[in-house]
Amino acid sequence: MEIKGTVFEVDAFREVLRQADDRHNTIPFQVFDKEGDGYRLLYDPLTRNIPRSKKAVLADPDRYCWVILPALMELDPEGIALRYEIPLEVLCPDPEHLIPKEVIAEIKQVSLSARSSQQKK
Repeated sequence: MEIKGTVFEVDAFREVLRQADDRHNTIPFQVFDKEGDGYRLLYDPLTRNIPRSKKAVLADPDRYCWVILPALMELDPEGIALRYEIPLEVLCPDPEHLIPKEVIAEIKQVSLSARSSQQKK
């Protein structure tokens, strides 16, 4: 999966996104929020990870972005099969067509103004 020019491997078995060229940089699935049929996470392109704190995001919201991810089954069916001990053939009868080779994440800008107006109501 590519996020703003950085390639991450999706590892559903270990429940992390792992930067392909820096194996120590991981983003745990626990920080994902539900978004439609998939997920979203707040991302810092400078550190190539999640923000260090809410205070940092509030101080410089333009630095961060929302990353929208498809469902994990679409990203790593093999990892899902391993994690839940389900044969891959059951999850993906035709794995050639269901296992993506490359996914580019959808990116949305962070908007604090919409949130501020909702809090004032």
